Amino acid sequence: MIPAYEVIGTGPETVLIPGTFSDRRTWSRVVGRLSGRFRCLLLDPRGTNQTPDPGTAFSADDLASDVVSAMDAAGFERAHLIGHSLGASVAVILGARRPDRVRRLVACAVSPAPDAYLNAVLDMWSALVDSNLPAHALHLGLVLNAFGRGAFENGTVRAIVDEMDRHPIDRATIRRYIECDRRLDLSPVMRTVDASTLVVVGAQDALTGVEGARAVADSIPGARLERAPASVARGRVLQAGLAPAGVVVTQGQTDWEEGVRAGPGG
Repeated sequence: MIPAYEVIGTGPETVLIPGTFSDRRTWSRVVGRLSGRFRCLLLDPRGTNQTPDPGTAFSADDLASDVVSAMDAAGFERAHLIGHSLGASVAVILGARRPDRVRRLVACAVSPAPDAYLNAVLDMWSALVDSNLPAHALHLGLVLNAFGRGAFENGTVRAIVDEMDRHPIDRATIRRYIECDRRLDLSPVMRTVDASTLVVVGAQDALTGVEGARAVADSIPGARLERAPASVARGRVLQAGLAPAGVVVTQGQTDWEEGVRAGPGG
């Protein structure tokens, strides 16, 4: 399917792929800076914002195919990819299976597969979505494990949950994303990624974890791991430009720009 998308900016073509439950608004806090140097394709994955949910189970490979469809529709022959969380996994899959479409790759908050902790979180999410809890309590439960105390104190979590309340995702779609995350396994593709890769992770990433990001960086040939400072918060559920992932990208933007500009294969 072709997801809803928009193209902003001028320069080398770059695709920004959001994570679980997220849409193009994830990148609102960084696209202004990026669009001055890059032609950015922003998209809404299936079931989010302006893209409908086809109503069937899907995998990260299906989401990768959707990204290629958006690239085709936008006229992007080959592009840099920036992905967050599940979107980072999608970017890694494309780097391995469609090297003809990928120049350089930035994977933020990525892990090879769910570990015991993340599987427990997914179990909790499943119980929440199957419950009779009101939407607000469901949305709060979905973000509870994604943020440190500071994000609760400074109002970030409240703002994200308020936005989720205004634009709720259908519970059936949430279930499909949970199962997509649960089945994720990058082991078959990581060593075949044929693109210069930067892996970015928050030093206190509670969900995907630093060790998961390190495992991905160690498995992708020539990849580099960049740890964001502990003071940079990172959340998995991102809405309406209130994107801690964007802060991470902004913090490391110089490194990223060097990564996509330098070396062979640009």
